[in-house]
Amino acid sequence: MTDLDRASLDRILPSTPGSPDWGDVMSRSRAHRGRRRLGLVALAAAALVAAAGTASALGTVRDFLLGTAASSRIAFQSFRDGRFDVYVMNANGSGQRRLTPSPDDSGPAWSPDGRRVAFGNYRDGNSEIYVVNADGSGLLRLTRDAADDGSPAWSPDGLKLAFDRWLLRREAGKVRVDSDVYVVNADGSGERNLTRDAASGGPAWSPDGRKIAYGNGGVYVMNADGSEQQRLTRNRGGLPRWSPDGRKILFLRAGGVGRGGPAVAYVYVMNADGSGQRRLTRIAQVNNSLPVWSPDGRTIAFVSDRDGNFEVYVMNVDGSGRRNLTRNPAHDSDPVWSPDGRKIAFTTKRDGNFEIYVMNADGSGQRNLTRNPAPDRAPVWSPGRKKGT
Repeated sequence: MTDLDRASLDRILPSTPGSPDWGDVMSRSRAHRGRRRLGLVALAAAALVAAAGTASALGTVRDFLLGTAASSRIAFQSFRDGRFDVYVMNANGSGQRRLTPSPDDSGPAWSPDGRRVAFGNYRDGNSEIYVVNADGSGLLRLTRDAADDGSPAWSPDGLKLAFDRWLLRREAGKVRVDSDVYVVNADGSGERNLTRDAASGGPAWSPDGRKIAYGNGGVYVMNADGSEQQRLTRNRGGLPRWSPDGRKILFLRAGGVGRGGPAVAYVYVMNADGSGQRRLTRIAQVNNSLPVWSPDGRTIAFVSDRDGNFEVYVMNVDGSGRRNLTRNPAHDSDPVWSPDGRKIAFTTKRDGNFEIYVMNADGSGQRNLTRNPAPDRAPVWSPGRKKGT
């Protein structure tokens, strides 16, 4: 896990004086104990790459029918049963139900056809990757290793999942996180280490499924079989996200010290071959994170504290037209687009605890979907249906 990943986690989940923060929830879930707590922290940092949905969930516009927000579903994490679980609900907030039967779930990711959900779970003593049907049936464990596995990302054809595997080690009194990008077939067979450098994570599939971008102190890209690994950026950064047409990659670059401490991050975009790198956010001492492409590739949602607290913003792909959509003094984060691009779901603490809201793409019509006293966060919108299904 890179320094940028760690600092991004710390800045994305800040405490609010006098109220429980996300760390309190983790503590109450017993995730604070030794290796398990550190594993969850590493998983959460890596999951920032997929917090708003995987690249495969975006798919390509030409291969998917962009379903309406009303016909799609949202997966999310909830602590309402006194533990972390993956839940699903309709896009209007109705039909909320628990999808997974065991505690300590994380990182839900929809399959490209919207029929299955992958996630990480600690039921076997360490984090492993599971998949389950969207109705809660057919639970299948994919990975079996003493290290921790998380951040599952489906290939666009739904046949494979890339994921992070990390191992916590202590050296000279310090904790070191060794991580690599792996791939496994959707039935659990054919597991393979693609990077073999103990320093890589956050895999993101290209829309055509031929390449995987990932972070390793910078942004790298490789063929889907792990061959021809190529570094695209020379500065510290990571969290790559492919544009829906596969021609560009969004990423974050570290930039110094911000208001609340280290790890100012700027949003950048580049061509898929690493050329044409361009900084999209420019205000100094401001943290920017979680950039997400709109389904049509024309707009980017992201999170920034440029107005004094974390808000959800949008901008054009050239960095122009930046607008604050949420405009609320509470913490707002985790933006994710509906498959038709007309709405954005996000997480907010404006009601005293984390809830999932939805708004129109212009920021109007903000509405609480979850309405539960327990924290709910990390929404992931199901993708559009493939043509002919």
